[in-house]
Amino acid sequence: MLRLNKVCEYGVLALSYMANKSDPTSAREIAENLHLPYEITAKTLQKLRDSGLITSQMGINGGYRLTSPLNQISCARVIEAIEGPLSLSDCEAGQDCNLKDNCRIRVGLQGLNDKMRALLDSVPVSEMLLPAAPAVSTNETHIS
Repeated sequence: MLRLNKVCEYGVLALSYMANKSDPTSAREIAENLHLPYEITAKTLQKLRDSGLITSQMGINGGYRLTSPLNQISCARVIEAIEGPLSLSDCEAGQDCNLKDNCRIRVGLQGLNDKMRALLDSVPVSEMLLPAAPAVSTNETHIS
């Protein structure tokens, strides 16, 4: 089954958290506020940083911040930053396959992989987020 793993989900959640912050954010703050495992969050942030999706700043006021708004970051970039190249099969991932010379579906798999990549490239992370909840008024009016 084709599905995003938890680490990719954590990466999207961390990016969305940073999008709502003006100051750099620590891995610990993200993990605590989103109820994520700290170690996995820290490693995920390092991968996102290494891919250029976020930057890091050392020091007392350091932390992570986005390099681009979420509407300019594709889902494909996040997945590739965390998991590596997108691929539906071993041959698309560059791994050896003993059927390579006689494979009748390789071209079809390449086409399917290209379509999946194009779809994930076309979806910005911002589209994965729920819209902000409307503010609730504390001044209730009762009609008798």
